[in-house]
Amino acid sequence: MSEFEDKQLEKQLNSLPKQKMSDEQSERMHAELMKAAASEDQKDKRRMLMRRMVIGGTSVAAIVLIAFLSMMIMNNNQAQNPESSSMDQANEQQEAESFEAKEENEDRAGNEEGSTENGEAQNGSGGAQSDDEANNNEDDSDMTSESESSEESSNQSPEDFVLERGDQIIDQLANNNYEAVAEHVHEEQGLLFSPYVNVSDEDLVFEANEVAQFESDESTYNWGNEHGSGHPIELTPMEYHNDYVFQKDYTSYDERNINEFKKRGNTINNINEQFPDAHVVEYYVEGSGESADMNWNAINLVFEQNSQGEWKLVAIINDQWTI
Repeated sequence: MSEFEDKQLEKQLNSLPKQKMSDEQSERMHAELMKAAASEDQKDKRRMLMRRMVIGGTSVAAIVLIAFLSMMIMNNNQAQNPESSSMDQANEQQEAESFEAKEENEDRAGNEEGSTENGEAQNGSGGAQSDDEANNNEDDSDMTSESESSEESSNQSPEDFVLERGDQIIDQLANNNYEAVAEHVHEEQGLLFSPYVNVSDEDLVFEANEVAQFESDESTYNWGNEHGSGHPIELTPMEYHNDYVFQKDYTSYDERNINEFKKRGNTINNINEQFPDAHVVEYYVEGSGESADMNWNAINLVFEQNSQGEWKLVAIINDQWTI
């Protein structure tokens, strides 16, 4: 019992008629009353506990029921989703087919219009093409020509290829176009220059990027020694070009030879020994006048294969009469 209830009970007991009792009787009665009160208190606690248990059990049951219902709803949704997904896919496929059919119809209509326009243009102008069509045809022709040229190159023998490439380089040298010449230079070996056909280890070798700068290179290099006087040949690249590389117009050669090493002067020709795996194209221009035996000139273009099997320029070697 609560403190309030105890006081109320005590108050009621005090209001009862008073009878004289011995102390022993009074204590016994008090003890009995307290025992009865304690018993009532225990009953109240038991009732409260039972009420809480009932409430708790009801709550748990409600939670379990809610969870069960949620699982049932989820399972139903999952069972229905495949059908919905299939319907969505079917709709998307129908839309895609409709779109493709629409595009085909538009393309067909466009082709018919184009055919009509082409027919009108041919009838009206005797088959003349529009500027755009002509340009496209020219581009196609260029691409076809390049393709055919590439196929022809692939079918060429190495000798025919280096002869054709040699003629290109001669034209580039005639125009002082060393930037174009540099595109043919061997990537690993570079380009050797020798003023005479007796090649030595002291001859200058330039990388492709250096050759490309010859026209603007004002540096002086030692290209070897003059035959007879022994004086050093100290010239800029373009001075050496004019005095040795292109003394004559080799575009108008008198002879063009490949892998033939003719003895034309007193200098020993060791090109074949220095470049045993090379193809060598010689352009020879005869002398003229009473000194024809001494004022002839020749240039040798030496080609070797790189790691990709392409024939690249490795040397430009000149030849002339020497003492």
